[in-house]
Amino acid sequence: MNKRLAIGLASAGIVVIGAISSGAHSPQSNITNTAKGQGSVQSATISTKPTTKTKPLCNGTTVTTACAVEGVNYSTYVYHPAVAEKSHTETVTTYEKKVTGHCTLCNDNTYSPSCATGRGACSWHGGVAQWNAPVYTNNPVYTTNTIVDAPAQAAFYEKVAE
Repeated sequence: MNKRLAIGLASAGIVVIGAISSGAHSPQSNITNTAKGQGSVQSATISTKPTTKTKPLCNGTTVTTACAVEGVNYSTYVYHPAVAEKSHTETVTTYEKKVTGHCTLCNDNTYSPSCATGRGACSWHGGVAQWNAPVYTNNPVYTTNTIVDAPAQAAFYEKVAE
């Protein structure tokens, strides 16, 4: 059956010869055609050039290594998103003296319990030091302070050129 196939192909005028050298693939292949009745032999050589691989486009999230942006090749190109400021608040209490009223001040720096204004006021305390002396109290004042633990950071690309 192989002889019949070979004779059939030969009678049609087409013979194909392929060369394979020691199992290695060659970038060139030779093709020989013989046309029936013309007696001429045509030979064609097809050569292929190795293609240069273009690097993928860096996007910083999924493509981050061995990529290119605007013609520059990068070994590392990673996007770091913005980071919000981290802070906490603290409440600070201070005290402020305010006048809350007036009373009779005795010589021993105590106030008359009844704020008496007549004769005999502060008689057991060494006498009157000042009439209608202001009475002070410490009133709390609350202030809230914001403490920044870590400042905000803008988004950026980490770029390492090749």
